[in-house]
Formats: sequence, structure tokens, C-alpha cells
Amino acid sequence: MTSPLPENEAVRRLHAQHAVVQALADSSSLEEAASRILRAICETLGWEYGGLWRVDAAAGVLRWVEAWHNPGASFPEFEELSRRSTFAPGVGLPGRVWASGRPAFIADVVADPNFPRAPVAAREGLRGALGFPVLLGDEVIGVLEFFSREITRPDEELLEMLATIGSQIGQFARRKRAEAELETLFETSPDMLCIAGVDGTFRRLNPAWEKTLGFTAAELMSRPYVEFVHPDDRPATSTEAGAVARGTSSVLFENRYRCKDGTYRWLAWKSTPLPDQGLVYAMARDVTEQRQG
Repeated sequence: MTSPLPENEAVRRLHAQHAVVQALADSSSLEEAASRILRAICETLGWEYGGLWRVDAAAGVLRWVEAWHNPGASFPEFEELSRRSTFAPGVGLPGRVWASGRPAFIADVVADPNFPRAPVAAREGLRGALGFPVLLGDEVIGVLEFFSREITRPDEELLEMLATIGSQIGQFARRKRAEAELETLFETSPDMLCIAGVDGTFRRLNPAWEKTLGFTAAELMSRPYVEFVHPDDRPATSTEAGAVARGTSSVLFENRYRCKDGTYRWLAWKSTPLPDQGLVYAMARDVTEQRQG
């Protein structure tokens, strides 16, 4: 039966989890959050040096991302070596965590036969080490490692907490990866994609708008979009916009938009409303040639 943790230790571990969650919430990328995550875990749990590695699947190695050390200690040679190193699955502490998908504890890295950085660690006084995976489902996408001059064997509660942190970081990485993919799709789509407010103004436009109409995104967002609509199409456009604002999706609604050179292009619309957010997500396609054919 496992003995309960001392109250102050349990509180420290809760603080570590909270600090990691806060670092992720405040960051736009894992690289940006890395230093704060490492610092939070080191400071609250008593390690002196922490490092983050990411999996480079194409190359089949782990690459160094970031490190943090206690201000009262310095490990410049070890950090520089880590920065220049890569690890294949099973090699070194990061590699064995990657290969197993499980935490790995080393009581003394200097005496460990599978720790290539041992000579430098010995010179700078690092001994105990613990690594654990950053998981995206069952896939290891990174490894966190921590070192100290002295470290006791981790208990089951600590390993469970670190597994939770690893999963939280993995979920964050997946969300940011999805956001980046969507951003790329938005920016490169040949269709005219937009986010509009139910107040009748554009909130965001992709580059296809300027390519099609000649107006910059800033110009198109500077006033109500109905002002760019052909006068003869404005009543129908306003009626359609009102229905969409009330929650009705629009499929293949067509109207004419003015170009910067004074000509008009026919656009075919598909719109999806989010009434609770006061937004409409829409796609427009230039069908001028089809209409004129």
C-alpha cells in the first residue's frame, strides 16, 4: 500500500500541474511554452536542469528544443552538447523514453551504459535523471528530461502526474498542429473564404479576395460589405444575410461584387452561421464566366 504524500509535497505537485497548464494557455506554440514548462516542473519538483526534445519523424531522431536550469546552477557544457545532439530510438535517456513510450529513471547517469552524455554530466555534477514522454494518443511526439545532482526514485503518484502533464502537452501540440493546418488551408485556398459578423462586416478574408476583386482585405473590411454589392442585388443580399444571421445556412446564393476597377464579378456563396458567436463562416466562388457563358 502506498503511503500518502506529505501535504506540502502534494501541494507542490498541484502547483506544477497548474503552472504547466497556464504556460500552455498563454503560448501560441510548444516552442514558446517550453521554457515555462521546464521551469515550472524544475522549480516545483526540485530538479536543477530540464530539457525538451521533439520527434523529427522524417529524420527518425529526437532533436533538442529548449532547456532550463536553476539560476543558482549552471551546466553550460551539458546544455551545449545536448543542443548539438540527436538521439535515435533507444539511444540515451531521450531515445529510450521515445522507444518505450514510458518514463525512464536513471539513478546515476555517469554509471549508465546507455547515456552518451555521461562524461560531460560527470564534469558538471549531474547524476540522477528522469525522462517521460509527450504523448499524442499512443504516439510519442516529444520527450521531457530532468536532472539533478541528487534525485530520489520517483514514486507512482509522481509518475502518474508526469504522465498527465505529458498528455496535456501532447493535446496542446495536436491543437496547434490542427490550427496551423487550417491556417495554411485558409491562406492558400483558391476559393474566397471569409468570416463575417452578423452586423454586416467582414472580420477576416483570405488572399483570394484581393486576387479576385482587387481590393485589399483592409479595404473590404473598412465598411459594410453590402456597399460592395451591385445595387440591384442589395435587397436580396440583405434578406439572405438576415436569414443567415438567424441561423439558416445559405447554399448557392449568388450576387455581384464590385471590383476595384469598377467592374463586377458574380459570386456563388455557401454560408454557415454561428449565431451564438455572432459570426458567419462563408465561402464564395467566382462564377462570372459560367454566368456569362
